[in-house]
Amino acid sequence: MFHMVDEHGSSAWAGVCDLIYLDRRDDIGYYLDQASQKGSSILEIGCSTGRITELLADFGKEVHAVDPSPEMLSIARKKIEKLTNPGQVSFSESPLPDLKLTSDRKFSLAIVPSSAFMSILLPEDQQKFLHNVRRYLSPAGKLIIEMKVPDPDVILGDPATLYHLMDINNDYDGGKLIFYHQRNYDDYEQIGNSKVVVEFVDGDGIVVKKVVHDLSFRYTFRWEMYHLLRICGFEILSLHGDFGGNDFDEESDNMIWVAGSRS
Repeated sequence: MFHMVDEHGSSAWAGVCDLIYLDRRDDIGYYLDQASQKGSSILEIGCSTGRITELLADFGKEVHAVDPSPEMLSIARKKIEKLTNPGQVSFSESPLPDLKLTSDRKFSLAIVPSSAFMSILLPEDQQKFLHNVRRYLSPAGKLIIEMKVPDPDVILGDPATLYHLMDINNDYDGGKLIFYHQRNYDDYEQIGNSKVVVEFVDGDGIVVKKVVHDLSFRYTFRWEMYHLLRICGFEILSLHGDFGGNDFDEESDNMIWVAGSRS
């Protein structure tokens, strides 16, 4: 399990994150549907290198994108600059718990994609974050949070083992990226520490580059998240198990929460 939030601003990790979900599109249609009303404005929290920002802007949406990493934001800004006719896009550099924007406007939709919420490790910081998000939402505004279901393989994994995670193609050089991770999970704190190792392999199978990145994440369970949203002033509108809009069930790997700001 990993997210792409990086408080330390690693340029190497930003380069990896820019390749991870390069071809992913399943979430974009979902966010566009949720922001379909006329005049909608989107607050994207944990924008990483701007994959979602770019596509929303390409559809003419007004987006304010936030991330703690200047390296990530630099890549995101360059993507927006290359668009022919982008929507109105602005950026803020801010840690997630202490969310601070360069804009003082209210947004009709806030999204927290790609498991970014899982980078917030302490329950009190989760509450602080949700209260801050609610402050930036319009009275009828909605919040969407994408997160992973706690995985027994991660929770019970051997902390001494380096597990193969996934391979993705690197279209830039015809090679691929091979991901491994070593993780240690604290059941009491619900916090995992993961060392992610990424090998850049060329078309001949030779490792030409290696990136090692340490990150921490917090697993939040279904009913824990339900009550967390409620006590922070949100009403649960729906819980989906994927971006196809299917209901969350025991087979789901993801939790996609849609919540409305309670008056």
